Amino acid sequence: MVPPNLARSKRKRLFLLVPILFIALGAGTLLGYRYWFESTYFVSTDNAAVTGDLIQVGSLNAGRIVATRVDVGRAVREGQEIAVVAMPRDIGGNAAGTAPRMGLTGTDDSLVSVYAPLNGIVAARVGQVGGTVTAGQPIYSLMDPAQVWVRANIEEANAWRVRVGQTAVIHADALNRDFWGHVDAITPAAAATFSLLPSNNASGNFTKVTQYVPIKIAVDTGGAVLPLGTSVEVRIQIREPSKEYPMPWEP
Repeated sequence: MVPPNLARSKRKRLFLLVPILFIALGAGTLLGYRYWFESTYFVSTDNAAVTGDLIQVGSLNAGRIVATRVDVGRAVREGQEIAVVAMPRDIGGNAAGTAPRMGLTGTDDSLVSVYAPLNGIVAARVGQVGGTVTAGQPIYSLMDPAQVWVRANIEEANAWRVRVGQTAVIHADALNRDFWGHVDAITPAAAATFSLLPSNNASGNFTKVTQYVPIKIAVDTGGAVLPLGTSVEVRIQIREPSKEYPMPWEP
């Protein structure tokens, strides 16, 4: 015969165990549903980064930099003077065996202004006052914050599910913000194709390596500046949620 105290202790443990089992079952069901929903309606990757065009701006004439008007991170307008280069007046007509004169005060030089070719932000300044530059050598690197996009690498097993025009949510780690975007282009080749030494699977010791397909995602930044080269997380909606399985949360 089981002692009464032992029986009551077992019942208490049972009463405590039943709610824990229900909670664990509910949590497991929710996690399973979320995993199924994510894998069915979305393709996600953290193998992505912000990219864009860096415009190299310099003088079309060789000379010495005598002034730089803006610094890194500053906004510039199209046609704004951003640097001045002093070019020797007799650079094209000096006699043989003589070097052109370069006056430090510019009295013997022709001053040439360098203008910004677009509205943008200074990403880098590679020329310093007093340094010499050749014709076409960059002094500044400019970027247009409205002309940036995300380059995301999608596993080849999921690449067939991605289509141009699909909506995407981009989380920028550098700004800790989410942005909306859409798939703008899909590269018709794996990322490894563009490496200096593409992989060769012609040998008998073949090991399958997962390849990644680069895609271009246009981002609606809303005026924010996404730093080039920073990491982002991408979540592409590949299917519309049905009435039977509606979207349980906003991205």
